[in-house]
Amino acid sequence: MMPDAGKAVSLEVVEIELALGAQDIVAEGFEGALQKAADLVNGEVIFNIRAPEDGEQQRIAAISVSDGTTDQTVFVMLGKDGTSLTVTSEQDEATLLNKLGTDFAAIMKGLRP
Repeated sequence: MMPDAGKAVSLEVVEIELALGAQDIVAEGFEGALQKAADLVNGEVIFNIRAPEDGEQQRIAAISVSDGTTDQTVFVMLGKDGTSLTVTSEQDEATLLNKLGTDFAAIMKGLRP
């Protein structure tokens, strides 16, 4: 779960990486580890979906976190091995995941009472 050298990493990404590092993915399962990590950073698991079969990941999840003024979506990807994680913010991704996470978060927040 190390960021690329030379890339700026947001505090939220670091917090989620640390929170996930404190979890036992084998014992808790990916979903359990996500939820506990989200709780530790006062975030919310937005989705946890199966990754495309031809990709390098098994699962793709998003956690929404807020610094009090802005919301940020952080993506967590579970590798095919079932234990390796990649954590990235939407600013780092230039893929469909950006739009998917942001749109899904907006929908879920709109559905809240």
